[in-house]
Amino acid sequence: MRWRLPDVAARREPSAETLRARNKRQTRERIAAVAARLFRTHGYERVRMRDIAEAADVAEQTLYNYFPTKEHLVFDRDQEFEQRLVHVVRRRRLGTTIASAVRREAIRFLEELVESMDKRTGIPASVALGAALRRVWIELNARAADRVADALREDAHERHSPAAAAIAARSIVAVFAVTLEQVGMAALEGKSPRTTRGELTATIERAAADGTLALGRRRVKRRWPRIREKRRNT
Repeated sequence: MRWRLPDVAARREPSAETLRARNKRQTRERIAAVAARLFRTHGYERVRMRDIAEAADVAEQTLYNYFPTKEHLVFDRDQEFEQRLVHVVRRRRLGTTIASAVRREAIRFLEELVESMDKRTGIPASVALGAALRRVWIELNARAADRVADALREDAHERHSPAAAAIAARSIVAVFAVTLEQVGMAALEGKSPRTTRGELTATIERAAADGTLALGRRRVKRRWPRIREKRRNT
């Protein structure tokens, strides 16, 4: 099993694909599919890169050219994930704020994830609990945030300083990344898709409407220590 990001290939703009590019794409997809089958059958930890190369009928070096580590095979849609987040900024409609664009796309992203909760090829949050996989996931999120920050700095509709772009970009990526993680955890815990959808939709709505920091804006109240009753007899 693998933590597969929702397939957004159909959302990309049509382009003339060369024979070389098509062959590379098909090879990558074949390797990823074979790896997913092996992970489901034998367990993630027991499968070696050599096993994947043999099953996919490619040289081991070819496998590493496409996927530097076994962990990268789990997150095989990372480039499309990045592109999707960049498009939230660059392709938003006229008159639409970035917050509104993030909300709309995050809700759509959530719907796609929830639909895959009961599928064997859905989101295996269990394998993402490992330290190595967690490091790769953080790395992918950081790279996506850098690309979103670039898009914000280049935004023709609203100017952003480097610091503001970096903060906003990391917040945008967090909305999508945490949504994916929470759907995976919900699947592990046996939560229903309906419950998961409702809880996360409310969180996304609030984060988009008031900003991510608004999720924790309740003021801390001082807790006075309980005063013991004085004994009447002194």
